[in-house]
Amino acid sequence: MAKLTDIQLIVLSNAALRDDGIAVVPAKMNKAAAAKVGASLVARKLVRALRSKPGMPVWRQDDEGRSISLMITRAGRGAIGVDEDRQAKQGTHSERKIGSRSTSRSKGDGSESSAPTPPTLNVTSPRPGSKQALVTEMLSANGGATLDALVEATGWLPHTTRAALTGLRKRGFLIERSREAGEASRYRVASTPASHQA
Repeated sequence: MAKLTDIQLIVLSNAALRDDGIAVVPAKMNKAAAAKVGASLVARKLVRALRSKPGMPVWRQDDEGRSISLMITRAGRGAIGVDEDRQAKQGTHSERKIGSRSTSRSKGDGSESSAPTPPTLNVTSPRPGSKQALVTEMLSANGGATLDALVEATGWLPHTTRAALTGLRKRGFLIERSREAGEASRYRVASTPASHQA
């Protein structure tokens, strides 16, 4: 897959952070640029176009004047390193404790086995030389790294950097956040997935 541009990363990251997965046109982006970015993401099947419902962010208007929204797809989530399975996040707010879930939720209809079902994790390591590999290296350092340091090192915007941290958590990295009085929060890799350690 061709490399994503910064603006495509921003659009996908923002959509992935929303519960409904709907893309929002970045501030100060004109209609022509939004149409071009939207069309490229749709063509690559990273988002899909659908008719806007009331209260849904509108990406563009079609030829008949109907409002069209863009929703991130599984491929779109995969392209930014965020697992497409949102159920774990919806079921619990303790995203940092992915491995702590020990029993599966039974619906009582016998459709689920009684054996514990671990959440689906994408445990692939970041590609060497990539910005996500740089983030992992910085977070693995003794004192970890602040969000500002990660932003400066990668050139990403803060919300894109936060999405990258979420992506690492989804890959099985346990990322701890700590804060000293009067200082910025620091993020540190507390444990890595087995495939990364190998």
